Amino acid sequence: MDDQHQRPAASARHDRRHDVGGRRDLSRAYARPVEDELVERLMSEPVGCALWPEQTEGPYHRDAPLEREDIREDRPGVPLRLGLRLVAAEDGTPLAGVPVEVWQADHEGRYSGFRPFRAQPGQVVTSDSVPRDIVAADETFLRGVQRTDADGMCAFRTVYPGWYSSRAVHIHVQAHLGERTATTQLYFAEAITDDVFAVPPYAGRPRRDTTTETDSIFIEEDGTDAVLRLEGSVTQGYTGVLCFAVAADRR
Repeated sequence: MDDQHQRPAASARHDRRHDVGGRRDLSRAYARPVEDELVERLMSEPVGCALWPEQTEGPYHRDAPLEREDIREDRPGVPLRLGLRLVAAEDGTPLAGVPVEVWQADHEGRYSGFRPFRAQPGQVVTSDSVPRDIVAADETFLRGVQRTDADGMCAFRTVYPGWYSSRAVHIHVQAHLGERTATTQLYFAEAITDDVFAVPPYAGRPRRDTTTETDSIFIEEDGTDAVLRLEGSVTQGYTGVLCFAVAADRR
């Protein structure tokens, strides 16, 4: 990496981050281009690249997601644009052509294909504790996959996720790197979630029972660096970005 791209530590966690330099030629054409605004944010200095935190897949993954950028279908909610960038943890080079899969709950806390699940007090939602029977095989909302471009970037259009018992608000992500599948979850600032859940279609549900401060998966599997950097508002929608440095082998 060139010396001109080296930057001083920006936080106490900077030793876990990989800064990547260079600017993208915005005139280049891609089969599925990432919007210029997301490109600028993903390449900007404040973003940096956190080491990919390996987290549980959870019980609601499904095979063969649709390749698409817009995963909303008919699901209402506060608009959310999601931009991700993947680089190699070993040398900071972009990970191009990597299928990146996302799936999430809708405003009612339900995943497409599955019936709602209500945990008992203190019960953690895991693959062992949740029925995994697909009851609506034709449902595909809030699931999709995109390949990263030459700069390791991909983008999705979705809505702000809802909550379900025992979990903080999150989006599941998998990056398929040859024989390795890297799995993590993306999280949200609690103050923004409070604002979102005060408006329709989220308002009216019971108060959520778990935040990032009490979510065992977030705490035990180190979700601190997987909190999205959000800009926007409840009325206009949000844009969230993250850059991850992904190791060739699980660490």
